[in-house]
Amino acid sequence: MSNFSDSFTHHSGAMHLHTTNSDGGVELTDLVSAARSLELDYIVVTDHMSLTARKLGHEGFYDNLFVSIGYEHNDSNNTNHYLALGVPRIASEKADPQKYIDQIKGMGGYGFLAHPMEQRHYFKQLPPYPWTDWSVSGFDGIELWNQMSDWVENLKRLRSFIRIFFPRRFMSNAPPALLQKWDELGRQRFIAAVGGVDAHSHSVNWGLIHFTLFPVKVELKGIRTHLFLPRALREMSGKQAGAALVTALRDGRGFISNFRRGEARTAEIYLQTAQGELLPPGAVKRNRQLTPATLHVQVPEKATIRLIRNGVCVAARSGMSEAFGINDTGLYRVEVYKGKHAWIYSNHFPVGNYPL
Repeated sequence: MSNFSDSFTHHSGAMHLHTTNSDGGVELTDLVSAARSLELDYIVVTDHMSLTARKLGHEGFYDNLFVSIGYEHNDSNNTNHYLALGVPRIASEKADPQKYIDQIKGMGGYGFLAHPMEQRHYFKQLPPYPWTDWSVSGFDGIELWNQMSDWVENLKRLRSFIRIFFPRRFMSNAPPALLQKWDELGRQRFIAAVGGVDAHSHSVNWGLIHFTLFPVKVELKGIRTHLFLPRALREMSGKQAGAALVTALRDGRGFISNFRRGEARTAEIYLQTAQGELLPPGAVKRNRQLTPATLHVQVPEKATIRLIRNGVCVAARSGMSEAFGINDTGLYRVEVYKGKHAWIYSNHFPVGNYPL
């Protein structure tokens, strides 16, 4: 019987990154250099309403790093931000959310609701940019954990500004309300989840004090999106790799991790059928009768591994590996915690025609 690692190649990357082509604080070359030094397999650049880097031919391989260029769309009120991938041009700037979702899909692209439940009202200069129109359809996924939102939303008091100097230390978990919303949406149709850095890397000047808020190399040591692909990106042409990457993100073929809690590039999460078939997250199609099956989890460090079914934790065990027997239909996923801090969130495994 094949091992999971024999059938799938693990890719670790970072997405929702901004450069000086919009409101980011670094040039694309510096972002690429930082990502290569951290041995990431891919990054996804999504400057606000800009595909300049793509038009200049900057999408492609930089040694073993693949750089994908998408963009971040927003409505006229600067809300309903949408990460658009695999598109040749910007959708209509003044369109309502459903229209630009449809336009992006019509161009052959995919899209994710960005920081959809962002909420903060204590700093006027740092307003929230939530997703407000939940009547829309046709989006491919959501940004389940946004690194910048997590950080900013905890700057509630003056003493909280210690977080400025330790930006990764206090990241705890994805918003519980968003996890609940994602599970609810997933019972209707598969919705992929990704983790976003939302990197901006700003320079701050306070009189004689000058420092960089979120240096890019620090930003890239936070929220990552991991993908299981049947073939390594570096073995493909640039065009093939670009298509394979955005398709895997759309299909939710992996999990989200917080690098601050540990390196997860050797983690494995997959479903094994009674016939021995190995299926990563997102590869299971709803209505497929797979029970009995086994959901395997292996992580490189001891942690608490939770099995979630239809939004409810049904099992929790401590260790580095676990095999959960799946005998009932339902929408399954895995959470891994280090103490009280979330480390890993897998994408969904829809098993059978589960009840809503």
